[in-house]
Amino acid sequence: MAKKKEDGFEMLARLIKEEGEEIRKELRADIDKGAKEVKEELHGFRKEVHGEFTEVKKRLNITIQPQLDNHASRIKTLEYKTAKL
Repeated sequence: MAKKKEDGFEMLARLIKEEGEEIRKELRADIDKGAKEVKEELHGFRKEVHGEFTEVKKRLNITIQPQLDNHASRIKTLEYKTAKL
């Protein structure tokens, strides 16, 4: 079957379609690259936050644990005294 010769309008439509596909490819590549960069940045941020929370937990344990131990010993003393009554 003989191919019909492309007229001006068909050529313009084909060129617009090809240009649109090319733009979509470029945008998709840019978006993928940007998404990868954002993921890497978020991963770094998560590691940083996790490290800081770990330090906060350690400091809280150092501060609070002696107080908890003190309260526990007071409660034991009170329980022992009330048990004698």
